[in-house]
Amino acid sequence: MASTHRPARPDSPPAPPCGHLRRALGLERNPLGRALDRARSRAVVLTALGIALAALLGTGAAVIHLADGRRQAEATAARLHRVEASVQGSVRKAESTVVGGKAVYRADAAWTYPGNQRNTGSIDVPRTTGPGAVVRIWVDQNGRPATAPPSTADLVADAVFLGLFLFGLLSVLASAGLCARLRALDHRADRAWTRSWARSEPVWSGRAPRGNHHG
Repeated sequence: MASTHRPARPDSPPAPPCGHLRRALGLERNPLGRALDRARSRAVVLTALGIALAALLGTGAAVIHLADGRRQAEATAARLHRVEASVQGSVRKAESTVVGGKAVYRADAAWTYPGNQRNTGSIDVPRTTGPGAVVRIWVDQNGRPATAPPSTADLVADAVFLGLFLFGLLSVLASAGLCARLRALDHRADRAWTRSWARSEPVWSGRAPRGNHHG
């Protein structure tokens, strides 16, 4: 009895990047230049272009964010002033205050601004600061302590994070689109192979087509 084992569907071997490009452009003159193979290669090439575009968009967003952050930091710094404050007491840990995963320490201090106006208050200081130490702080035009403008390192870190996040998000979307497209093409190839096998199997196995069989 002739075997009716269905041979496995032939798949195209993975192509190198230049091979995908040639195949996508229809320049490959061999059995791997079938319409389905070209469709797969077009999907790969488009995904690669999408990821490259994501890199450009991420870089652009990071640059714009950094420039905007610098402008805001400069505008903030223009409204503030740096003065020297003299620590008046011992350092204490601030209650329920954590910045960047590190505890914040404060101490009472005195400073002069604006003009000869003397001000006192509680300011953030390093943990090892002792009484009588001089600490530079930011104050507003009335001499009240103010939040320091973000440093260049902080601005760069924020911009890099934004750029990487946008690049990663767009790359994941592009990759997900590629996977979905390849699955759809695989299903199409399976259906075409099934139809082809249904036509060729009787001849390949030596069986007569059912329409020609007479009892």
